Amino acid sequence: MINTVRGPVDPADLGVTLAHEHVFVLTADSQQQWGLHTQEWDEEARVAQAVEKLQELVASGVRTIVDPTVDGLGRNIPRILRINEQVPDLNILVATGVYTYTDVPNFFAHRGPAVLPDLPEPMVELFVKDIEQGIQGTDVKAAFL
Repeated sequence: MINTVRGPVDPADLGVTLAHEHVFVLTADSQQQWGLHTQEWDEEARVAQAVEKLQELVASGVRTIVDPTVDGLGRNIPRILRINEQVPDLNILVATGVYTYTDVPNFFAHRGPAVLPDLPEPMVELFVKDIEQGIQGTDVKAAFL
């Protein structure tokens, strides 16, 4: 079985799959500062637009998308869950991990072995939790790293 946003699915039931699709890519800090609270970001309109586009995708024969949106790209699993509930014929596989251009985010740079070599790597615990328990307080489990 493979984890999807709506729960485990037999790999044989994934159908036509697009292997690298982002429902949203957001720069969380920038959106928070300049986009989310302005006319540029209308949550309901953006969700409706995503639902419409994903319904078109399903109508074209696609049954699964693999969404590698992780920390650093504006990952918002409750939003993706809400969207997927409105497009029930689409499987969405989500990831755990950190997107970085060069260095790990400060959150990780000042924890674990970055501080003291004998401390455990905090990413391991967080990523395993995303895979085994769920992401961002949901039951949605990551399908890949």
